[in-house]
Amino acid sequence: MNEIQIVPMKDAYIPEIAALEKQCFSDPWSDQSLREELGYPFSVFLVAVCDSAVAGYAGAHHLGDSSYICNIAVAQPFRRQGIASRLLQEHIRLAAEHGMTEITLEVRTSNTPARELYEKFGFTHIGTRPDYYMHPQEDAEIYTKSI
Repeated sequence: MNEIQIVPMKDAYIPEIAALEKQCFSDPWSDQSLREELGYPFSVFLVAVCDSAVAGYAGAHHLGDSSYICNIAVAQPFRRQGIASRLLQEHIRLAAEHGMTEITLEVRTSNTPARELYEKFGFTHIGTRPDYYMHPQEDAEIYTKSI
């Protein structure tokens, strides 16, 4: 595999990111929703690119002094290669650089690999949102990290 670069999301990546959303999530973001993120000053969306292909992406919103991670997704051929870790690490770095004091996120209760990733990076489980996800219906576990 060639080198992975982490770059800001741009319009050219949106079709691949939207396709990745459909592969990874039961309620995927649309092309239009992703495109709208480009115009929001509080949006920080990063793309992992390998040979001009989208290997993964992660999006966050910086609001006040808090960062909220919306999504992290990695394409099947690129999984288990540290891409989600690199995207998360870069979001943590940018949140600190932008003066954020905490990062929060929700994750499906059943998503053990993601939960283990967040815990590896120092996120703490602080609660559960019952029936937060649909298709299928499932609780969300809330994680936070002080920075």
